[in-house]
Amino acid sequence: MEDVLSKAAIYSKSDAHSLYTVLKRLFHTLIVTTVLALIVVLLLLFQQYQSDWLTVQTRYSGESIARQYAKLLQPAFGGKEVSNSALSSGADISQHQIDDIEAVASVLVEEPHILALSVFDKDGRYIAPLPKIDSVVALSQSQNVTPLTYVGTIESDDGNLLGYVTIHIDTQAVLESPLTLRYQLALIAGILVFLALVFGIYLTRAFYKSRPWFIQVIESKKKHVNLKK
Repeated sequence: MEDVLSKAAIYSKSDAHSLYTVLKRLFHTLIVTTVLALIVVLLLLFQQYQSDWLTVQTRYSGESIARQYAKLLQPAFGGKEVSNSALSSGADISQHQIDDIEAVASVLVEEPHILALSVFDKDGRYIAPLPKIDSVVALSQSQNVTPLTYVGTIESDDGNLLGYVTIHIDTQAVLESPLTLRYQLALIAGILVFLALVFGIYLTRAFYKSRPWFIQVIESKKKHVNLKK
């Protein structure tokens, strides 16, 4: 009878141990799965952040430059003098207007972050600057980073379409200052993480070294209380 009871006790302990082992393994599996899922989510969020950051740093500034260049080129097209009848008749741009457009375009393209600039009439025919600039493919091959291209519409004061201006921006020149600030921010974050790690290590060492002293103080207080009782 005693053998049966002892075997039953052993089996119950074994079953409890097996259940604990299964639950522990299940818990660790859930933790590892959660960590892996969080890593994947973090990578996706980082990629989305990279894309959004690039858009913020380039798109809005590029679109703003294209609009400003279109405004600056408007007088060269005779934007204040072009009538609706002239536009509807499809009259060609005069040589005087072409000379004015080339003069303005030659000044605008001198900006350090502008790789090239093209001006077209309302029918899409190339006007300036001459000689004709290289294609976008050629510009991309000559640069380490693909240049950004933006198009601005040139309109008269009445809102009539006069032409288009296409600008090709040096991506590296536009992102040089933001990337420098970003690298500095990453360096500061790395230094803070390193300091936090060092502080955590020494705080843990101090805790483990002072733990015997705390235990001794607590036990002495317990003994003192027991003596009073």
